[in-house]
Amino acid sequence: MPRFVLRRLLLFVPTAVGAGLLTFLLVKIIPGGPAYARLGEEATPEAIAVVDKQLGLDRPVVEQFTSWLGRALTGDLGESFQTGQPVSNLIALALPVTLELVLLAIIGTIVVAVPLGVYAAKRAGRRSGRWVRTVSGVGLAVPDFFLALVLISVFSVGLGLLPRLGYPRFTEDPLGNLYHVVLPVLPMILGGSAIVIRQVSAAMVDALASDHTRTARAMGLPERVITWRYAFRAALPTVLNVVALLALGQLGVTLVLEKIFVLPGMGSALVNAIGVRDYTLILGIVLVYVLIALVVNLVVDIISGLVSPASRGA
Repeated sequence: MPRFVLRRLLLFVPTAVGAGLLTFLLVKIIPGGPAYARLGEEATPEAIAVVDKQLGLDRPVVEQFTSWLGRALTGDLGESFQTGQPVSNLIALALPVTLELVLLAIIGTIVVAVPLGVYAAKRAGRRSGRWVRTVSGVGLAVPDFFLALVLISVFSVGLGLLPRLGYPRFTEDPLGNLYHVVLPVLPMILGGSAIVIRQVSAAMVDALASDHTRTARAMGLPERVITWRYAFRAALPTVLNVVALLALGQLGVTLVLEKIFVLPGMGSALVNAIGVRDYTLILGIVLVYVLIALVVNLVVDIISGLVSPASRGA
């Protein structure tokens, strides 16, 4: 296991560098630039040239990237082109908001979807099991942003039970914070549960039909023990991988939901940065997203390896 973890850690730097390079090249081909965003579309070429020089954008692209990369490897993500604030400070303010949404969504999805997935697998040939899978299939077809709009109409506008806007930070008002994030988190839980239910159900159907499960049943063990100690443990690596992929997918969902609910998270910051071509902020946020993805995959691989050593592979 230590060698396995070390190999994964060694991949962090080249993966982050590759993602940074790709993002850097992509933002460079976006029409316009920070100078246009700052001065407006009617700015003269001379004024654009002055701003580009101030921001260091008049240098060769290779030099710009290597300069940014050298600072990033030391933890310096530069300063925002638009506000002049350190990118690391802006990310430090936005990251807790996004992580809270994703963490609560994953916890809620696990609590709702895993038992329902196991239930659907145990009753795969019955009407109740087919009903659960059918409902989850419908959930897959409904976009999260549409769910958000429906939930706003019902629980905020119609019933007045949940707030549509506002975000007190957890450190300042824990109860108020949780009250305000219920509505943004609900569509993430509902959308994520539709995926997890079907994946857990499929994995559990295979696990319940496996040889070791049949042997346990022949030994007269209680069905609950067979389901959770034998079948679910066999399906756990698959479940963990699905949850990991869902967590990464939920990061993408926050791009839309944070704008809908006006939350000061990473998604809103990234969308705003793209709108004003704030290259340094875009690169910093993407780098953090990549590191989160790498850490999530590493943690899941470690847990899967502990549960099932054969899943570690080479």
